[in-house]
Amino acid sequence: MNSKQYEILALTLRYWFVFLLAYVFIQATYRTLRGVMSGKLDRRSTGNIPFILALLSLSAFGLLAFRDPSGFDKDTALLGVLVSAVILFQFYFLYYVFRGMDEILLLMVDTLAILGFVILQRLTPTLALRQVEWFAAGNVVLFLAMIVIPRINKPGRLLAALMVLGPAILFLVAFFGEKSGGATSKLPIGDFSIQPSEFAKVIFIVVLAYSLEETQTFRQRIPVLLFAMFSILGVALQKDLGGALHYFLVFLFMYYIATSDWMLTATAAGAGIVASVIGYRLFSHVQVRVEAWKNPWADVGGKGYQVAQSLMAMGSGGWFGMGLNLGEPYAIPASRTDFIFAAICEEFGILVGGIVIGLYILILIRSMQKALRAYRASDMLLASGASISLAIQAFIIIGGVIKMIPLTGITLPFVSYGGSSMIVSLSMVGIVEGVSVRNYRTARDQEEEQMDGTDEEKSDGDEDT
Repeated sequence: MNSKQYEILALTLRYWFVFLLAYVFIQATYRTLRGVMSGKLDRRSTGNIPFILALLSLSAFGLLAFRDPSGFDKDTALLGVLVSAVILFQFYFLYYVFRGMDEILLLMVDTLAILGFVILQRLTPTLALRQVEWFAAGNVVLFLAMIVIPRINKPGRLLAALMVLGPAILFLVAFFGEKSGGATSKLPIGDFSIQPSEFAKVIFIVVLAYSLEETQTFRQRIPVLLFAMFSILGVALQKDLGGALHYFLVFLFMYYIATSDWMLTATAAGAGIVASVIGYRLFSHVQVRVEAWKNPWADVGGKGYQVAQSLMAMGSGGWFGMGLNLGEPYAIPASRTDFIFAAICEEFGILVGGIVIGLYILILIRSMQKALRAYRASDMLLASGASISLAIQAFIIIGGVIKMIPLTGITLPFVSYGGSSMIVSLSMVGIVEGVSVRNYRTARDQEEEQMDGTDEEKSDGDEDT
């Protein structure tokens, strides 16, 4: 297929991609709003969304397989088949193994992951295959979380160990980590480098959830407050102020949800603002990002280059995008990680960008539904913390890309390239799904107990008669 034929095909299929993604979004929105308004659990149904996602994957990778004028790229087409198979197997395996899981939540996560795979294949094919591998590994963690979470009652001594382990890992990376992008947040292990602050998020949320589940005096809360403070400080010492902001906001939300202590929450928020100003004064790379946020056009070739290229890419995409492989996302720095949202908007269009944002909002709503229906305070805090963590992370990076807030170097959950981010993001989904499964099992057990009690009352009445 020559370049002209490919251009015509790509321009035509961009409407097809918008249609498929809009269909998934509308179905997810309808199911979510129906659940919110009725206050009841959704009827368990897979619908046809899994096959729509498989069709999206096959269509997008099939199109990319024709981009080389020299011939059809079989490897790209096979990757599309692999992605479709992985998505279908993951969904139906979990759906039939775990009654009570939120299938719509999982399908929305899969939609975002497929978009990430497609953009990475368009930019760097080797990274796309590796990201699929990380996705598969993350689903193993998700599966384990769905097994473990419904069975945990009290972590006991493990909680104290985690309170020491979390900050220790973060301080270790701050002093011995690998410097990248102005921050020392990565730890090299052989040919790979991991980001321990991502994995420490899970420890952070678990410790907060189980430490704050019971009503306590301020003195009793001091250990968990020290844990949170040292965890945030450990990330700040890595010069990863985006990560520190993420940790801090998760703590504020979880602490207020658990205690309703607005006085301490407001005081902590004020202290956070002061710390942000201090960080701006101390770290030069933060000053550069703030200046670029204030006016990227003042130094387009220097400080404002990233933000300016991002804004121009999103603007050039229009409503329906320039077409897959017809844009110039290579001009956007870090288009595989920090700025992948801009690359999506350029080639798929602003409408798809809006759908991506909408999917994150729906993930937050559905996850908080699971938290509100939890029978245990710890489950409520686990689901709240995991969902808030994902939502804050998405808001921070998308807000930076569209120039709503200063840019911070964190990944877009499920979409950006990165093994640590993918595995941890899926573990957060596993926490929420685990709480959903426990909610279902607890409700079922209570219904059975009520039925047994009713039967006993009837039998007693018959004996009296």
